[in-house]
Amino acid sequence: MVTRAMVSRIGLCALLLCFLYPRIGNCQATDDFTVQGRAVLNDLQITPQMIPAIHEKADKGDAKAQYILGWLYFTGEGVDKDHEKAVEWMTKAANQNAPSARTQLGLMYLVSKDIDGNYGLAREWLLKGAAQNESDACNALGVIYSQGLGVDLNGDQAIKYFRKAADAGFDKAQFNLGYQYYAGKVVRQDYTEAAKWFRLAAEQNHVEATYSLGVMFRDGQGVPADNAEAFRLFQKAAEAYGFAPAQYNLGTMYFNGKRVPQDLVLAYMWVSLAADAGFEPSKELLPTVAEKMTPGQIAEAKRKAQSWSKAHGS
Repeated sequence: MVTRAMVSRIGLCALLLCFLYPRIGNCQATDDFTVQGRAVLNDLQITPQMIPAIHEKADKGDAKAQYILGWLYFTGEGVDKDHEKAVEWMTKAANQNAPSARTQLGLMYLVSKDIDGNYGLAREWLLKGAAQNESDACNALGVIYSQGLGVDLNGDQAIKYFRKAADAGFDKAQFNLGYQYYAGKVVRQDYTEAAKWFRLAAEQNHVEATYSLGVMFRDGQGVPADNAEAFRLFQKAAEAYGFAPAQYNLGTMYFNGKRVPQDLVLAYMWVSLAADAGFEPSKELLPTVAEKMTPGQIAEAKRKAQSWSKAHGS
C-alpha cells in the first residue's frame, strides 16, 4: 500500500503558498504540483517498463497501482498527460481508502482548471481528507476559503482550517496562517501573531516564512526593527534556498550599506541572480547598481554569480 509517510515526506501541498515579495504580495498558489507528482513517481522508482504491469494491476482493483496511475496521467510520465484520467484513477484509489489518496485527489482537482466544477470537487474530497486530520487537506481548505475558490470567501473557515493544520505543526499552514494575520484581509490584522507563525514555519526551514520574517524584522512589524536579523534571514533564504526575493533584498542591503559594509560587487551578484530567476524588481534595480560600478567590478560580480549558480545547480 501507499504509505502516509511517503506522501507527507514529499510535501505535496507545496503548491498552496502565499508569498511576501519585497514588500507584501498577494496570497497565491504556485504551479509546481506536477513537479511534486514526479517526485512521487521517482520515490516509488517507477520506470516506463513498469507501466503495463501497473495498468494490469489497476484494472484488477489494486489501490496502489490505481494511485500510481493517477500520478502518471497527471504528470504525463510515460503516458499522455490527461487530467481526467488522472482523477479517474485517483478516485478509484481514494474510494478504496488508499492513504492520503483523498487529499491528493482534492489537490489534483484544485489545480485542474480544465475540469468543470474543479473547485467544488476539490472541496468535496479535501473535506474527506480533513476529516481524517490530514494536515495538507486542512491547509488546502484554508486556501479555498481564504480565496473564495468555488465558495464564498469565508475568513472564519479559512482560519479554522489553517489553524488546525498549523497547530499540528504543518509548516505550510503555519506560513499561510501568518500571511492571513499579516495581510488582514480575512482576519483582523495582527503583526505579532503573523510573526509568531512565520517564526514557527521558519524554524522548520520553510523558505517563504524565513524570508517573510526577515521582512518583518527589516520593517519592525510585530517584532523590534533589527536589520542584522533581517540580513541573517535574507541571507539564509538567498544562500540555502536560492529564493529570488531574498536575493533581491540581500542585494539591496549590500547596495545601501545597511548593517553591512557597502559592497557593490556582492550587491550586483545577488540582484543579478534574482533577475536571472525572473524577479522583476531585480531587473529594474540592476542597471542602477551597475551605474555605480567599474567594468572590472561588474566582471567580478558576474564571475561570483556564475560560481554560485554552478555550485547550487542553477
